[in-house]
Formats: sequence, structure tokens, C-alpha cells
Amino acid sequence: MKKPFIILLALALALPLLAQRRARQAKPALPKVTPQEAMEAYNFALAEELLEHQIEDLKRKKQPTIQEEQLLEVARKSQIKLHATEKVVIVDSMVLPKKQVLKQIRLSEECGNIMYCADFFKTTDSNCTLFLNELGNRIIYSEPNKKGHLRLKEKSKIGDEWQMERQLKGLGEEEGENYNFPFMLTDGITIYYAAVCEESIGGYDIFMTRYDADNQQFLAPENVGMPFNSPANDYLMVIDEFQQLGWFVTDRNQPADKVCLYTFIPTPTRSIYNEQEIGAEKLASLARIASIKDTWKDMNAVNAAKKRLAQANSKALATNGKEENTFAFVVNDHKTCHDFSDFTNPQAQQKAKQWFEMQNDIKAKKTELAAARDKYAAASEAGKEGMKSQILLLESAVERLTANRLDLEKEIRKLELKK
Repeated sequence: MKKPFIILLALALALPLLAQRRARQAKPALPKVTPQEAMEAYNFALAEELLEHQIEDLKRKKQPTIQEEQLLEVARKSQIKLHATEKVVIVDSMVLPKKQVLKQIRLSEECGNIMYCADFFKTTDSNCTLFLNELGNRIIYSEPNKKGHLRLKEKSKIGDEWQMERQLKGLGEEEGENYNFPFMLTDGITIYYAAVCEESIGGYDIFMTRYDADNQQFLAPENVGMPFNSPANDYLMVIDEFQQLGWFVTDRNQPADKVCLYTFIPTPTRSIYNEQEIGAEKLASLARIASIKDTWKDMNAVNAAKKRLAQANSKALATNGKEENTFAFVVNDHKTCHDFSDFTNPQAQQKAKQWFEMQNDIKAKKTELAAARDKYAAASEAGKEGMKSQILLLESAVERLTANRLDLEKEIRKLELKK
């Protein structure tokens, strides 16, 4: 009786072990790709699984896992960003050397200017960039601190003198973080910039923030997400509200010292893709911008944006053949008026003439302001004191006219689109 009992006991103990061995054998093997390759394909879930296995193996071998754990964190962040990929119409792309990219962004005069700090400050070459507003009296730029970490700073101009620099409050408080490539919208409070920080998903990411006047600092920055950001470096976002065009720069899938400049159509509200409708594979393709044509759902909007881009690049907008009457008034994605007769609404047409006169008034005031600043620079100390009030009045007049012009533009668009 003892022998059968011993056999049954042995079988009872062996069966669970056999079941576990079969379960391990039945488990499908992971694809033979590296976590980096999975990341490049935007298969962040697979990258996460591969990294978890690597970390387990390294821990068993009592080897360091810091690098793998950092990449795992990036994969997890990227997976979250992937599910919230924004619907963006990208109308053009251009691969070029990184140093040439700023020259290819054709901003309207009203949107200010972007340049390298070395060109503005007349210093040695560097990768730090600077934004100069339309009035030429405010700059936001990147500069290394004592430890070599890039921080965003600003200066304001009173008369012909730049005031002491200030670091932007609320940004760049942590050691090891780098901030660069600032751009400010015409509202004077919204800033886009690129940063290597805790919220980045890979190298530089593009962020957006707004100034809180009550607390006198910038609000908590928001990562603009995919497709603008990627596991590679994403450097710059510029939005031209007058031409209704936007640009961003990335080095994803590019050789060293090369970047891709994408042109897109900015939208007033953020809308994301429905992953259940399009599927995970298509979502990943859109997030990594496998093809810009995949974003072309409204060809009228795409063609209109391409036309605006061509006009911006050529800087030769045609009207009645008179250069002094050249203008481009963007009504929406489908319509840009170059002549008063292009407006179909009679009230919009009349207000467009007021708008055009206001444009000329602003240019005249700017010319007068520039002359006053030059005169101020050459004047004696006593003469400068008497000229400060005149310059401040001119600056105030330009700011007021610019604000009135923006209000008038909104009114014209509303009338022209009225049915």
C-alpha cells in the first residue's frame, strides 16, 4: 500500500512543475529587435516590455540598470503621448542644415523676428536663439548660466537703452535642465520654447506656457505632445497668426547636423485622433509623421496654405500691380484677399480700407520711432532727457495702433464670413 501512495504523491508534486514548464514554453518569444528600434517605430509598448526584460536580466547579473531604467521612463511617457496625438495638417517639409533653418521661416513683420543670439549680440557663434518682438523693444533669448545650463532670459528697451536682463520666472528652476529656441505670440504672453527637462520624452521637446500677470511669472509649461515632439530632438515652434502658418523643427530620422523643417496649419483648438477608429498602427504612423500626405483630409485647406507659404517664401504678393498697395489679408484657411475687390461683403471691404490705412500709419510711426531712437543715441545726456518722453509716446502709439489693428482684423473676418 505504501508504494502506490508514494507514486501518487510524486505525481501530485510533479504535475504543477510540468504545467509551469509548459506555460513558459508556450509563452511567445519577444521579437528580436532592440528597445531603441522599437522606439523608432513608435512601438512604445514593445519597447517597454523589452526594457523590463533587460532590467530583470541585468539585476540577476548584479549589473547597473540606470540607462535602461531611464529609457523605460521615456518609453512610458511616449506611450501616454502617443494616445493623445494631435490632429495637425502638415503642408510641407524640408531637410536642411541646422544652422540654416531660421532663415527658412518667413515670418510676417507683425510677428517679430527669430535669430541666433550671436547675430544680435555680435558675439561668438553659439546655438542659442533669440526672439525680437515687432516693436523692437523686447527680446527673449537663451543664455548659459554659470554651470553651463541654458536658461531663458528677457530684456526690455526704453528709448535706445536695453535694461538689465531678467530670467523668466517659473522656467528653468532645476539643475541639469536646458531651455532654448523661444518664440512669443503677438498677444505678448504666450511663449513656445524647447527644453531638455523632466517632462521631455527624448532630448529637446517643445513646450508652451503663458504669463500670469497676477503672480508675475509664467504658468506651469505644457508639453505640446505628438506629432510635434518625438523621442528625438524637437527644437522650435513658430506660429504666424497673420499668414495662418506654423513651423516646427526636428532632427528625427536625420543625419548629424541636419534637421527637418515642417510647415503646418495652426488651429485655435486642440483635437486628437480617435485610436479606436484608425487603429494603433495608423496612429503611430501619424505620430511619427511617416507621410505628411496622410494629414491631408481637406485639400482646399492644404492648397490654400501652400499658396500662402509660396507667397511668404517669395515675398512677392501680387495685387493691382502696385507695390505700394501690396497686402495679404487672411480671412480663413480657404481665402486670402490681396485687393479690396476680393472682399465680398461691402462692410468688410470698407473696413479693409481702414485696416490698410492703419497699416500705413503703423509703418510711418515705426519709421518715426526708429529715427527718434537714432537721434537719441547720438544726443548728449541733457538732450536724451528731453527726448525720452517723445520716444515713449511713439512706442505707446505703435502699441495702441497695433492692438486696434488686431481688433479690426477680427471684425473684418467676422463680416466677410457672415452668411
